[in-house]
Formats: sequence, structure tokens, C-alpha cells
Amino acid sequence: MDLRKRVIVLLAVDETEYSEYAFNWYRDFVHRPGNFLVLLHCTDHDYQSMRDASPGQTKTMIVELTEKMKFIEDKFGQLMNHAGISGRIQRGSGKPGEAIIKAANDEGASMIVTGTRGHGKIKRTFLGSVSDYVVHHSPVPVIICRKH
Repeated sequence: MDLRKRVIVLLAVDETEYSEYAFNWYRDFVHRPGNFLVLLHCTDHDYQSMRDASPGQTKTMIVELTEKMKFIEDKFGQLMNHAGISGRIQRGSGKPGEAIIKAANDEGASMIVTGTRGHGKIKRTFLGSVSDYVVHHSPVPVIICRKH
């Protein structure tokens, strides 16, 4: 019986090519048999705008959000199955950086892997950066995969 601790890796994903790149990088360079991958997708939805919207607009927002989540779950579920990676897909809510840190703590993750859009310094200053937030608040090592 193998008594080594199971390694849990949290990989933050969304619908972008940057997340797929981060997944592929994890698969090619980090993944080991026995690792358990938790794919986290955060719904960074503006709930205030939903409260202020008409019932029809709210319904449209919910449908769009549901379709986006299904697309992400299908896409990354297929990638995990194809690669033979065990794990699961989890939904988070709220600000993505905070949700990633919370999930890493809740799951007992050994590391966090995330992609980055590579915004310039000025854009990051005004928009903020999920990867910057995660690096500065994570209790575990963080790998940021930057697509060139």
C-alpha cells in the first residue's frame, strides 16, 4: 500500500485559450500518476446588474452563464478523460482570485496552476490581475502559465 500523501492540484479555468494552455502545460510538465486535479471555474458575474435588470434580461444572463459553464465543463472534462487525469470540475463564485484561494484551502491543494492573459502593467493596474492576487495570497506554490 502506497502511504504517500495524494497530491491535489487546483487548476483555475475559464473559456479562454489561456486556460487550455495552462491545462496542457500542467499535463505535460507537472502531472504525475496519483495526482488529483481540481479544475475550478469561477463565475465572476455581476450580480448587481442582475438585480437591476428586467426579468427578461435576468433570464438571458442566467441562460448565457449556464451555457458558458456547460461549455467549460464539457471541454475540460474531455481533456481530463483524454489525458487519463483523475479529478473533478468545481464551480466557484465571487471574485476569481478570492474564490481560487478559498478553494485551494478547502481542498487542501498542494499547488495552484493558472493561466494569465499577460496584460501590460498599466492595464493590470486598472483592471487588477487574478494571477497577481493568487500569487500574493496563496498558502501554497503557484505556477502561472503564460502563453507566448
